[in-house]
Formats: sequence, structure tokens, C-alpha cells
Amino acid sequence: MKIGHRIRESRDGKRLSQGELARRVGVSQPAISDWENGKTEPSVDNMRTLAVELGVWFEWLATGRGLREYQGLAQEQPMEYRVQPALPEDEQTLQAIYRKLSPARKEALLDFLKRWG
Repeated sequence: MKIGHRIRESRDGKRLSQGELARRVGVSQPAISDWENGKTEPSVDNMRTLAVELGVWFEWLATGRGLREYQGLAQEQPMEYRVQPALPEDEQTLQAIYRKLSPARKEALLDFLKRWG
């Protein structure tokens, strides 16, 4: 089974549309479609986010090996792979925008927010 099939199968299992998954990951809907159809593959960062959003192990998503779902193993997972509750929509929007910024703009935005916080 290829990565695109694993993404589609997991997305369908979560009853997420491509658009909803794209919003959660911070990419476009056509990117999800391209991944699922094998036209392109997600970056490592996007695979990590996909794994969290889909509730699957990163290794299984990337390679097809190992355990698939980890919801029942929450205490055994490294913190960075635990499923996090969905962020409120405004925070998801901020996260999606932040991911698209250049490193210099990310730094400037963080400096600005620290002054306001």
C-alpha cells in the first residue's frame, strides 16, 4: 500500500473531507488530492501533522510498517505524536498562515506577538 492510499484510507476513516484535512494540515485541498493520487508526496513536516490529525503513527503513515492507530496507546507515545485536541478555528488559521511565512517573517511575527503578550 502506498502513502497516498494510507492517507486516503485514514482520512475516510476519520470522515474528513480533503478540504477539512487540508485546513487542519495548513495546505491546499489540491495538495491532499495530489498526495492521495500519488502525484506528489507530503514533506516530513506535513506527514507529521497528517499523522497527528489522522490519529496514526508517523512510521505507519510514512512506510506502512508498524502499528497504524495509537489512540489506545496514549501513555506509551512520545509527546510529539500524541493526538492533540483540535485547535479553535482562529488558531488553526493563524497556524496555517505562520507555516507559510519565511523564517525572517516568522521571527518578526513572534517578536511582535511577544511585545503584545
